[in-house]
Amino acid sequence: YISNPRRFIYRAHLKFSVTLTKVAEMPKSVVGLSGSCVVIPCTFSYPAKGKTYTEFTGIWYKGYYEFTVYHTDTSKISDTFKGRSSLTGDLRQNDCSLKISSLSSSDTGPFIFRIEIKDLDKFSFGQNKTSVTVKETPEIPIVSVEEEMTSGKPVTATCAVSHSCPSDLPRVTWNHDGTHSSLSQPQNPGQLKLTSYTLTFTPSREDHNKHLSCSAEFEGKTVTDYRTLKPLQSISRMMHGNGNKIYESKKSMHRQIQIKPCGS
Repeated sequence: YISNPRRFIYRAHLKFSVTLTKVAEMPKSVVGLSGSCVVIPCTFSYPAKGKTYTEFTGIWYKGYYEFTVYHTDTSKISDTFKGRSSLTGDLRQNDCSLKISSLSSSDTGPFIFRIEIKDLDKFSFGQNKTSVTVKETPEIPIVSVEEEMTSGKPVTATCAVSHSCPSDLPRVTWNHDGTHSSLSQPQNPGQLKLTSYTLTFTPSREDHNKHLSCSAEFEGKTVTDYRTLKPLQSISRMMHGNGNKIYESKKSMHRQIQIKPCGS
């Protein structure tokens, strides 16, 4: 017995519609650096109806279908994006992520994705648009290092660098010799990527009052940060044992690195 036939039919139809929903997921906006590249992360789903499909045509448009940013048939890409656009994922794995290289201030979007699946359907995800914020100047890196150091004992400094193109990282240099390494940090989709560069070195008395700097070069634009290796003027000495060992202690200062030499 159905008390309200119209309500029942509506619910049944709604359930059927959800089953056949075509969905694309991408951030509403991403940030990229001028001259570098940017990646718009994108995934999509479609009603396969239990079948397997292998032939996909992926298309990205700028604006309201004014420019073809990317097309599986590269001859159909607009001249302004030829050689600058590519998919970073596999459409057969539902990955429609778009990479745009040599980013300029005119590449703000919005960008729309369209999928064409042979023997199934063609559809555009016009409700899911992504815009690009193009930054002309890179962010200044952030250098950090242990505040308490001992002459002759290795320490590790870190330089956190923000960028927008994992496949084209900036050139990072230190002004001090040492052992180098790097590690990319996970960030939210659409945000600038963050890579931490480390320098392990052994400070000496000659490092007193010197700058420890880290520079990141982006397509001709270089940004630098540093910390000063400088001890406090007040030094307290304590004699230990037979008087042959001298211990010097110093407290840290704001944005300065204190070196604690150890005599023998």
